[in-house]
Amino acid sequence: MDFASMTFPLTVDISGVQYWIGDEGPYKLGMAATEFLADGSDTETRKELEELLRTFGFLLSPFTDGYVAAGKRFDLSDHTVGCAVNYGYRPISGGAYFVERYTFTSLRDFLFVELGKAILNGNAPRQCRLCGRWFFHEKSDRTIYCDRVAPGEAERTCREVGARALFEKKIQNEDAWKIYKRAYKKYYARLMKGTMTQEEFKAWADEAAAERDKAIRQLQRENISEVLMAEIFGELRERLNRK
Repeated sequence: MDFASMTFPLTVDISGVQYWIGDEGPYKLGMAATEFLADGSDTETRKELEELLRTFGFLLSPFTDGYVAAGKRFDLSDHTVGCAVNYGYRPISGGAYFVERYTFTSLRDFLFVELGKAILNGNAPRQCRLCGRWFFHEKSDRTIYCDRVAPGEAERTCREVGARALFEKKIQNEDAWKIYKRAYKKYYARLMKGTMTQEEFKAWADEAAAERDKAIRQLQRENISEVLMAEIFGELRERLNRK
């Protein structure tokens, strides 16, 4: 979207999650704010849009993990928007869309309303967990990575690299749980046979759960080596079976 070529007053027709700018479109709500944030310019408008996301992004949970609701420190009375609103019809083949017709006098007002409506409808810009760049997120899309080429990669995208990393983390966590479950069955059998008291079993179970969670936290480190991974699994087995 070429923000530099936009002329104001700007007429925008919005219907559902799509909108038109003059004769151009349809665009999806949130696309303009995403492109503006992705540009990287350090402006007051950018800071305001990021604050809007931090404040109301929790409405998009679980898709905006990391955003914290902060409504008390974002007073909307300090962020008013100047625009005229009316209704109209947007002609399409075989009929017309009933639309809200906005007339904006500045780029900031247009982006503020576009992002707000996007959040209300479940869309929003989000930052890639791998490269940190902004990308467009649509309602029900659970991805946390963009589809640009990942840092240090020739062809693989952040989405491809990130998905593989998530899969590997999941397998690692499952392996830790398997070790824990095998040990749990072993000691529960002792409890059932009467070779271990209820108090002894409870003490073991509490300690075992703590050791399991500690191992999972260690496995979640970035760029963990296979050697260290094997050491973590070995120590977990030893600690859970030492009694």
